[in-house]
Amino acid sequence: MTRRRKNRSDAPAAEPVGQPVETAPAQPNSETAPAQPAPETAARSKGAVWRGVLHGVLIAFACVLALCFVLLCLSYLSLRPLLTVELGDPMPEATAFLRGDGEAAYEETPDRAYPAGAHLLRIRVNGHMRTVMLRVRDTIPPAAEGVETTVSTKEAPTPDKLLKNITDESIVKVTYEVAPKYGTVGDYTAIVRLEDRSGNDTRVAVKVHVRIAKDAVYCEAGEPAPDPEAFLIDTYAVTGCSEITEAMMRTPGVYPIEIEAEGTEAQSRLIVRDTQPPKAQTVTRIVEPGTELAPEDFVTGTEDATELTMRFLKEPDPDSRVTQTVEIEIEDLGGNTLVLPAELLYTNVQPILVEARTEELEAEECLEEEFYEEAAFDAPFIPNVPGTHMVNMTIDGEENLAIIEVVDTTPPTVKVEKTKWYLDTPKEAAYFAEAFDVTKTTLRFREEPDWTLETQDVTIVATDTSGNETEEVFTLKLRPDTEPPSLYGVKNRYCYIDEAVAYMEDVSASDNCDPSVTITVDTSRVDPTQRGEYLVRYKATDRAGNSVEKTVVFTFVPSKVTEEEAEAVAQKILAKVLKEGMTLGEQVEALYEYVFRNLRYTGRSNKTDWRSEAVRGLTTGKGDCFTSYACLRLLLEHTDAQLMSVERYNSRTHHYWMIVNVGTGWYHVDACNTGKGKKRCFMWTNAQKNKVSRSFWRYNEAAYPPIATEPYNGGK
Repeated sequence: MTRRRKNRSDAPAAEPVGQPVETAPAQPNSETAPAQPAPETAARSKGAVWRGVLHGVLIAFACVLALCFVLLCLSYLSLRPLLTVELGDPMPEATAFLRGDGEAAYEETPDRAYPAGAHLLRIRVNGHMRTVMLRVRDTIPPAAEGVETTVSTKEAPTPDKLLKNITDESIVKVTYEVAPKYGTVGDYTAIVRLEDRSGNDTRVAVKVHVRIAKDAVYCEAGEPAPDPEAFLIDTYAVTGCSEITEAMMRTPGVYPIEIEAEGTEAQSRLIVRDTQPPKAQTVTRIVEPGTELAPEDFVTGTEDATELTMRFLKEPDPDSRVTQTVEIEIEDLGGNTLVLPAELLYTNVQPILVEARTEELEAEECLEEEFYEEAAFDAPFIPNVPGTHMVNMTIDGEENLAIIEVVDTTPPTVKVEKTKWYLDTPKEAAYFAEAFDVTKTTLRFREEPDWTLETQDVTIVATDTSGNETEEVFTLKLRPDTEPPSLYGVKNRYCYIDEAVAYMEDVSASDNCDPSVTITVDTSRVDPTQRGEYLVRYKATDRAGNSVEKTVVFTFVPSKVTEEEAEAVAQKILAKVLKEGMTLGEQVEALYEYVFRNLRYTGRSNKTDWRSEAVRGLTTGKGDCFTSYACLRLLLEHTDAQLMSVERYNSRTHHYWMIVNVGTGWYHVDACNTGKGKKRCFMWTNAQKNKVSRSFWRYNEAAYPPIATEPYNGGK
């Protein structure tokens, strides 16, 4: 059998049999025409072209990838693209990814710790964003401390109860590797295994004691004996226990205790401790010279659960005749100590008790006559102050110290001075009565009176400093208040046009029973912009409705000297006269002395303009009594002193001065250095000025507040 050969595409085709073959005529001297490729040959050529293009594209793409890889490597050349940290470590700074110095920052600052694993982070380096990887690993096993534990036979604690301070950055699983024989009395070593999420593990050995009774019960000395149940770890039924005596509870030490519970015997201990120091007080001892003393002689009121021992830390000096201090240490059986001082006096004079009085105490009252020939106090002693007093005295030429206890057991006496007052006006008890006693006393009502009743019996109680009391009953009679107040400082005045007017300057009021009188001023008729005389009406009204009115003339005149000009003149003198640290009284006296010594009397002044007259007087050094008054007023208005102007009353001639209050009451002050013998009238009482002349400084006393009666003491 012959096989037919398969034609190949590149073999010439066989000519068909019997068909004529046409041939082209020869073309002399002409090129032979190229042969036309067969169809299969053309297809092969086209495929080769596309393969070449594809190969070129792949080569170009590979070149681009290689270039990108090179550029990427160059951009990460200065970075650590991978950083490894331990789980739980602080988040690294962005600069940790740099291989050298430079600046870097997270795109978003991480605000939490990352779990174990790999994490992509974005950081900015030199203005460009880069992606880096943070690998968090957990290689540290958990850690914990074992807690030696005692449990009852009824307990089976989980393994975590045997541990404390478990530390790890992830969740820890706790299991027994070796568990104790819970329920059976004995001492065991438990092995506890700890494993974290990353598989790190560790083991902790813990001692476990399974008991019925506690190892020991601690008690403070002096406490009641503990119940048998106190020695048990759990709730067992006790069937027997060692006896605990009171002596054991008062003596520190360790005492074995046998206890039987639910048919099982167990051993425990009672430990009595004394941790509280003793309590005690000391007394002052006054003894005759030569007396032997022990520490116990000074101690009283001891408190402690155990026996005490005492000793001197600082022993008595038997040769001393003054009060001395000894020190005593008190120690209990627990070793706790207390150190106390005590007073001691060796003297031949024993303490005496004297009732408070105002008469001088005699030395003979402190001694028994047969024991001395001559005795006297070194200085007079009046026992008018309750308490203990140490008084030096000499007995037959020898110095001794006498202890005198002054007591006040005598109640005060009370004398009712006044029984009348006003309705609806409460008043203190001291207004109605006076108490007499050796010591200071206070007066009060037993019950507050009804100030709306016209007649009632009231009780006043006098109490001295020792608490002694005396009561006195009297009939209190109340009547309506019909007496009007008194107005002071209301007088004719000169004022300046277009300047503020202090209508209440120097004005005050007082009342027989109202301490806060209301004062009103009617200035409706005053035109302070026009020169002229205007009526000003003052009215004072007390709370009972009683009132008084006074009308005066305010004369408004043009100002020749402005307030600023007067201020400038005053400040120059104030700066020269006043010194830092001066009291108010010293300031007033210094300014008074300046005017008194620097103003020469001429008998002339402008009495319608005190401010311009003050400036004239201070700048020229000349003027009369009004000038000296005006000068001193201008200067004192720059201090905190209270001032009121005064003019001679009911006389054919005028004289001007002022009253001043520096906090000690009102006094007369006249800076004019003429008049009655050129007397220096500075802070005088009425009695002092009247002693020189009753007429020269005569004034309407009803128009001014009361003048102080005690001589001026320098403002103290």
